[in-house]
Amino acid sequence: MTRAKSIALIAPVHSYRASVYLTAAAKHGISIIFISDGFADIIPAINKGIRVEFTDLIEAKRKICESLVAYDIQAVLSPDEKFVELAAAVSAELKLPHNSVHSLKIVSNKYLSRQSLKESGIDAIPEFKLINLQERLDKQLTEIRYPCVAKPLNLSASRGVIRADDQGELIDALERIKIILHTEFEHPNPLQAMVEEYVHGSEHALEGYLHEGNLEVICIFDKPDPLHGPYFEETYYTTPSRLPQSVQEQIRKSILKGCDAHGLSMGPIHAEVRVSDERVWILEIAARSIGGDCGRIFELATQSSLEEFVVCRAIGQPVDTLSLEQAAGVLMIPDSENGMLWRVEGVTKAQSVENIYEVQLDLREGEKLVRWPEGGKYPGFIYSIADSPERAEAALRESYAHLKFVCMPDLPVLVK
Repeated sequence: MTRAKSIALIAPVHSYRASVYLTAAAKHGISIIFISDGFADIIPAINKGIRVEFTDLIEAKRKICESLVAYDIQAVLSPDEKFVELAAAVSAELKLPHNSVHSLKIVSNKYLSRQSLKESGIDAIPEFKLINLQERLDKQLTEIRYPCVAKPLNLSASRGVIRADDQGELIDALERIKIILHTEFEHPNPLQAMVEEYVHGSEHALEGYLHEGNLEVICIFDKPDPLHGPYFEETYYTTPSRLPQSVQEQIRKSILKGCDAHGLSMGPIHAEVRVSDERVWILEIAARSIGGDCGRIFELATQSSLEEFVVCRAIGQPVDTLSLEQAAGVLMIPDSENGMLWRVEGVTKAQSVENIYEVQLDLREGEKLVRWPEGGKYPGFIYSIADSPERAEAALRESYAHLKFVCMPDLPVLVK
């Protein structure tokens, strides 16, 4: 009898993506060993679990490696960006295929990523500078050209990313980033940000899989909303891309060069670029699949999830290429205001728009809405399936226009 292939999955117990990976693996007869900080096995009748504390990653690695000796593991994955380095370290110890921990440290830090691309000779990257937020700011900004963009080194979803058109705006942006970092981390270390040249042009995202020096493109998303700032929250994604095929191939080649520069050799890739006068500028390369619930668009349009593709590729199991035969789109519903959510109006009308597949609301009454750049959680998503990206986009815009988020002011509570 052939033993089921197994994958170790490292994620915090409340990870919203873990269950999707568990479902994907089960569909293909792949056993999952779930490694988390929970107090019990997740779905113990189906999946075995190992409990570890993530507060001490060295000890966590030791315990994981010790525990996995009893299993026939083919790959170690993490759907959570915070733990991809731990997954790579465990893979190295178990002599399983993996990206180097060094390469993952590079792509998790925006400044190190820029340095890596520059040192490799890639010139289509914005000019950039590292800023120490603990020192006097104006003296560090004398050579900055405007407009520019200030951003934290290791936050995702465009949190803290702010455009500035002069030095006064830039100092305000950096002070704001400093507050965001202190809110996010008890002791942010290092307390730094990066300032880079603002690149004009359209923005796009590539979803792919890297294997043996080849970058397999799953799709290229267009971002039809002009992202001029001052904040850069993600909104509309549509696919297939409306860019010329020659430019799409240029994006693939540019991202592959970037992966080589960073030392990435395998696994899912999510990359962000800007295209200006048919020149591709690399904004970011991440060693993960697309974040949030955006990846659901693949399951809705192909009946096969992105996570199925990733787990099968990870262990060398044959899997059909994700091919979107129809156009598709997703709207990451933006936080339109700050406050406590009271109710959402217009949901039925939004859902009834032609070519809308689903309106998914994730926030509930009483939960807090926080606008970008401080915000980072989308209230929900709208998905569309159509016969063209133009119609997919139009459906999303019409659907969103029906939604109204009614909020109460977020007032401080005074205790006497």
